[in-house]
Amino acid sequence: MKAIRVHELGEADVMTLEEIDKPVPNADEVLIKVAAAGINYADTMMRSGNYLTKPPLPFTLGYEAAGTIEAVGEAVAGLAVGQRVLATVLSGGYAEFATAKANQTIPIPDELGFGEATALLVQGLTALGLLNETEPGQTILVHAAAGGVGTLLVQLAKYKGLKVIGTASSQQKLELIAGLGADFAIDYTEHDWTDEVLEATEGRGVDWVIEMVGGPIVAQNLKVLAKYGTMWVYGSASGQDFQVSVLGLMAKNHTIRGYWLMNESVSNRIKFTKELMEHIRAGRLKIQVTEFPLAEARAAHQAIEGRKTTGKVVLRVGK
Repeated sequence: MKAIRVHELGEADVMTLEEIDKPVPNADEVLIKVAAAGINYADTMMRSGNYLTKPPLPFTLGYEAAGTIEAVGEAVAGLAVGQRVLATVLSGGYAEFATAKANQTIPIPDELGFGEATALLVQGLTALGLLNETEPGQTILVHAAAGGVGTLLVQLAKYKGLKVIGTASSQQKLELIAGLGADFAIDYTEHDWTDEVLEATEGRGVDWVIEMVGGPIVAQNLKVLAKYGTMWVYGSASGQDFQVSVLGLMAKNHTIRGYWLMNESVSNRIKFTKELMEHIRAGRLKIQVTEFPLAEARAAHQAIEGRKTTGKVVLRVGK
C-alpha cells in the first residue's frame, strides 16, 4: 500500500510517498481502508520535531482516518466489514490502510462525508473542550477563526449563546467567519485589532480568549481580557513561546490555562463525541473542508504553515 513516510525530522519535503506493507489488525482492532486522512497543525509540528511527543523514526503521520472497515480482529464486536467509520489512530493515517482500536472507532452516517467526518475528532473535540466551562451571554475571542478548530468554535459558541469575536488575516476568511455566525470579524494584520475588540465589548473586554498563535500576540490578548477572564492556550502556530507577568495577572484576576485534548477525560471525550454527532444530525454545523491528494501531503503541510487554508484540511486517499 502507499503511505506518507517521515525518515528524518524537518521541513515538509522530508515527507515521501512510499510503498509499505499493509498493516494487520490485532484482536481488538479494525483495519480501515482510508478514504480521507485528517491533517492537524500538530502534524506539522511532529514532522519538524517540535511537538509534545516524538515517535521513533521512520513513521507515518496522521491520527485521524475515515473510511470503510476492511477487516476486524477476532475480539471485535459491534463493527463489521464494509461499515463507514471514523477513527483515532496512534499514527499511520496518511496511508491507504490504517489500523485502529475498536473502542476508538465510530460508525458514521451515510450523509456525512469522509472529509467532513475527520473534523469531528481532534478539532471538534478540542472546540468543545475549550467551550466546556463557558456560559450563555459571555463573550469569546477566537483567534484563527477560519481554521479547523476556529470554524467549529465560532458555530458551537454561537449555539451555546455566546457573543463571538473572530480574527483572521484576509477578507475571504473574514467573510467566512461572518457567514458562520461571528458577531464581529476582525482582520488582525491591518490595524490594532485590540481597539476593535474593546470597541465591540464597550470597553469591557472578553470573558474568554482562545489562543493558538503565541509570541507577542499574548500581551495583546491580556489587554482585551475582561476582569476575571480566562485565556486558553491550545497551540503556538508562530512557534514562539511567551512570558507573562504574574503580578500583571493580579490586576484583573486573569487566568491563563493550557489545553491539550490528550489530557481530556475519557468521559468528556465520549460526551463531546455524542454532542458533535447530535449537532451533525441536526444540521447545526457547516464543516469547511480543503482537500489534497495523498501524494500532495507536502503541499498540504506548506499551505497550512503558510496560513493559506480554511477549515479542515484532509488528504483524499480513496473513495
